[in-house]
Amino acid sequence: MANGTIANNRHLQILDALYTAGNVSVNVLEDLLQVSKVTIRRDLDFLDGKGLLVRTHGGATLPPNQDIKLSDEDYAKKDIVHVQEKRRIALKCASLIKAQDILFINSGSTTNFLLQSISGKQIKVITNNAASMESFIDDKVEILFLGGQYLKHPRSFIGEFALATLRDMYSTHTILGTNGISLEKGLTTTVYQECSINQAMIQNTHGKVIVLADSTKMGYISNFISAPLESIDIVITDDKCPPEFKAGLERAGIEVLIA
Repeated sequence: MANGTIANNRHLQILDALYTAGNVSVNVLEDLLQVSKVTIRRDLDFLDGKGLLVRTHGGATLPPNQDIKLSDEDYAKKDIVHVQEKRRIALKCASLIKAQDILFINSGSTTNFLLQSISGKQIKVITNNAASMESFIDDKVEILFLGGQYLKHPRSFIGEFALATLRDMYSTHTILGTNGISLEKGLTTTVYQECSINQAMIQNTHGKVIVLADSTKMGYISNFISAPLESIDIVITDDKCPPEFKAGLERAGIEVLIA
C-alpha cells in the first residue's frame, strides 16, 4: 500500500473518531491507530491546515463549520439532474459486467442507475446504496446490503459494522460514484463517513476500480478525499467531458470511456 494511502486511511480514522466524540486527544489516537505521537501530531496539523479540524493543546476538536451538508432539496435534485447522461454512463458500465461477477457498488444516483441497468446477468452486488431498495432491479441480480449506520442523506449505510462486513469480502470489480474527481486530489465526497467505505471496497477488489462520473464532476473538488487518483483503473463519463481533463486522466494511466 502506498504511503499516501496509508496516511489517508489514518486521516479518515481520525476524522471518524473526532466526529463521533466531538473532540479527541493525541493519547486516544495513539492507542487507536498504533502509531507514534509524532505521527499523530503531524496528521492533526495536516488536517487542521485543511480546515477539517481545529488543533487544541493535546488533541483536536471540531471546526465551527463541521456540518457541511446538502439540504433535502439538494439531495432530491441529485436524482433528477443530468439524468440522461447518468443513464448512458450506467448502461456503458453495465455492458462491462459479466455473468458471475461479484461487485462492490457504493451509494449515489449514478450507481443506482447502474443497478437498474443490469439485466440478464447472474451477478452478486454488495452495496451500501440504500436508495436502491426502492429501485426495480433484475431478479438475476443478487444484492447484499452492508447494513450499519444509516445516513438519510445520501441514503447510504456507513460505519464500523459496514466496514467489518466489507473486510471479509472480495469483489471482482469495484464501481464507485463520486461527488467530484480531480487530477490533483482524486475522488472527493461531501460525506466524510463514505470515504472509509470507498477505500475498503477498493482495497478488497481483485479486478478493476471503475468510477462513474458525469462531466459536471470533472475537475470539481468536494469536501473530503475518498480515494487517490492512482487507485482508479477506469472512468466512465459523458461526451461533455473536457478533452484536456480526459487527456489528464489518460496520462495518469486511467482508461476513459465515453458514454
